[in-house]
Amino acid sequence: MAGRKTSSLQAFRTSRAYRTGVLARRLHLGLSAAVDRRLQEEGLDMTRPQALALMALVEQPGASNAEMARRNGVSPQTMHQIMLRLERDGLVRRSPHPRLKRVQALEATPEAVQLVARGSEVARAAIDAALRTLSTREQDQLIALLQRCAQALPTAGPPALED
Repeated sequence: MAGRKTSSLQAFRTSRAYRTGVLARRLHLGLSAAVDRRLQEEGLDMTRPQALALMALVEQPGASNAEMARRNGVSPQTMHQIMLRLERDGLVRRSPHPRLKRVQALEATPEAVQLVARGSEVARAAIDAALRTLSTREQDQLIALLQRCAQALPTAGPPALED
């Protein structure tokens, strides 16, 4: 029985499915580490969840905490903590929601918009450097293949890329 379990595990570990998942995760973690390193080198001291939340808020001003949590794939409590730190750092303002009395609308400050623009440039440069081993055509092919795979999955996490 142990031999069958081991052989099925070996078959799984050498399968395209397993290798694809491992490589996709490795790429994600590697790109994340490269971006984090470059952001730190540039003096942009922000966690990934804070940066993603701030980017989303710049794109969707006036969003509620619940909307931000859904958009970023985190719990409302986690988003609340993220927003508290960003507010403390002068990057987010709260105001009464225009339609919902018990809800606060969140807005990125002008300083936050500048920070997002600067951080986006740094992140893009880090990712471009990491993908330099692929030609532009190969990068486009990789994106198209990953989009097709992602579209076949149930919706989860951040919103899909825009074309």
